[in-house]
Amino acid sequence: MKSSKILLALLVISILAFSSACVQKTPMETTSTSTIQEKTTSASQAQTKVQEKIIITDFAGREVTLEKVPERVIVLTTYWAEILHILGVDDKIVGVGNYVPNDPYLPEGIKQKPKVGSSFKGLNWETVVGLNPDLIITDWYEGKYKDEEIIQKAQELDIPVIALTAKSVEDNVKVVELLGKVFEKEEKAKELANWMQSRLNEVNKIANQIPDDKKKSVLVISAPKDIGGPITVYAKGSAWASIVELVGAHNLAFDKEFDTQWPKLDLEKIIAYWGDKADVIIVTSFNQEKLEKAVNDIKNDPRWKEIKAVKEGHVYGILAGSKGFLDWGPRIVVGVYQMGGLIYPDYYPEWKPIARELFEKFYGLSYEVKVEVMDSAGRKVTFEKVPERVIITSSYWAEVLHCLGLDDKIVGIDKYTPKDQFLPESVKQKPQIGSVYREINWETIASLEPDLIVMGLWWGSFEPKEKELFERAEELSIPVLAFGIPDSNKTRTEMPYENIRIIRVLGKVFDKERKAEELASFLERYYNQALEIASKIPEEEKKNVLIVYGSSITGKYATGTITVSTRGSAYAETAELVGGHNLAFDVNERGPYLKLDLEKLIAYFGDKTDILIVVDWDAERLNEAVEKIKSDPSWQEIKAVKEGNVVGILVSSWKKDATALYGPRFITGIYAFGHAIYPEYYPDWEPIYNEILQKFYKIEG
Repeated sequence: MKSSKILLALLVISILAFSSACVQKTPMETTSTSTIQEKTTSASQAQTKVQEKIIITDFAGREVTLEKVPERVIVLTTYWAEILHILGVDDKIVGVGNYVPNDPYLPEGIKQKPKVGSSFKGLNWETVVGLNPDLIITDWYEGKYKDEEIIQKAQELDIPVIALTAKSVEDNVKVVELLGKVFEKEEKAKELANWMQSRLNEVNKIANQIPDDKKKSVLVISAPKDIGGPITVYAKGSAWASIVELVGAHNLAFDKEFDTQWPKLDLEKIIAYWGDKADVIIVTSFNQEKLEKAVNDIKNDPRWKEIKAVKEGHVYGILAGSKGFLDWGPRIVVGVYQMGGLIYPDYYPEWKPIARELFEKFYGLSYEVKVEVMDSAGRKVTFEKVPERVIITSSYWAEVLHCLGLDDKIVGIDKYTPKDQFLPESVKQKPQIGSVYREINWETIASLEPDLIVMGLWWGSFEPKEKELFERAEELSIPVLAFGIPDSNKTRTEMPYENIRIIRVLGKVFDKERKAEELASFLERYYNQALEIASKIPEEEKKNVLIVYGSSITGKYATGTITVSTRGSAYAETAELVGGHNLAFDVNERGPYLKLDLEKLIAYFGDKTDILIVVDWDAERLNEAVEKIKSDPSWQEIKAVKEGNVVGILVSSWKKDATALYGPRFITGIYAFGHAIYPEYYPDWEPIYNEILQKFYKIEG
């Protein structure tokens, strides 16, 4: 290879010398003396450029000399391949690392190049030599993987190697500048580097505006296979760990000295080190499904609730790698805004417009990412774009869209939604499509041309009608998201918590993740607080609870049998969540509604019931039912009635001054049940109710 380079140089010199001689000796030459001198000077400059070497210092601290601009390059990682693509040197890439074809942001022409191995497991040197490269671009991990071996082997074969790394976000800007010099694309490299740096300067400005009393302490961890540990923590030396400091927070792992930038710790050690200090936990993964599962498991595992961030509902996931933005290369700038927005949502702008600008300006791509979500029925639904025309068949989920600022996307509602006192008139006056539980007007649905139906899901007596909606919507090619609480076992989510998951799902579908996270985190904080209160109630103070429906005791629906809330009912599950024991769970009969006459009810539960809760959605009927129970001598055989422990709870999807167990207001129902059973432990629900209405509904309670 060296001899061929020498021959090439001699050949160029000979051609230039011959050309110069011809200019001087041609008798018919009419060009002026000055023009001849200009041509001679230009030829001399060309000769100098051919002979000029490119000398850089790579991130392994090595001085690398290139005889000329590389023409045949092997690039081993996706992020550096992306920079080469932005610089416009796709045609120079002759081979790639094994993971490069997985990058959705690279053109097929690059992804289809021969694969040669990876920086982690080593290269197929026979393939490398066969490609005759004049440069290999690899990662540098300080010899931890196969990076040092690659450099040594390439040197033996006289192939130049540039080793790159990013221990900080700023290192990625330096890589862009370095590769711009190597490929003589300084102008394009400068454009990209300046864009990246300007965005980072904006981050620095935002970080400096965060008051000291609002600074947060953060842990960044990798999604663990077992949430009990070992758990990888991002510490000093990791670029992702440095983002925490960059956005104006403090990375708690920087307070400890480890022998690696990615120490593995068990959960007990994490709790001991940082349990009472961590305001936020950021979980990362290269796989979206694993990421969501890890975040969900951490939030719902009692062991993790010893950590402040988990207790307060501040656990977030960020997708890493070539399909996300937490990666090396230009995309890391978007990752910085993602992390900044999760830690400080009140200070950082939305990250998606920044991603869109990066892709459109430098990658030549439009930023449209498919979104896959799972509804409460366990169905996975994929969206190619954000829905614009939505029909809602449950006012609870209409309330979620209202809180996310999406009223304008609602084009149709069910017949009951106009009763909802928490929704604006603009929503309640939308065309009605009937009711899932009675009759749907499919002509109206078709005329509204929806690109999504969000339906309430109750599984039980309404199941045939719900199934019919799925089938008819499929015939019309209309996507359906079915949301409800009783079936939440299909999502591996606890019943009341499913409300929070639904809010996050809708935020993702409608590209309102920031607003959805604000609402979900608010509710999660109160939810975890309720769980913590329940965990501290002494065993000797635990109470047996029975929940009955007021509508079965008085009014036009009363038939002489009493409907009891049992397993599968949100009411019944909530009583358990707040620390009570639902006596109906002890009866081996199918739920979620147990129907008993008063005699049998007394026989089953009479001497065990500490608290009798009456629920109804009609305030007048609720009061009548409670009074009837208290005044009827037959009910006095029940312990709770005899002792004066009968409580009525108004639960309504429509009316103000009522609790709920679905939608954003579900947290009021939890505290209403908690306060009814344990008034000495749980605060009243009304202050929380008023806070939700003012903060998210923008109305007074």
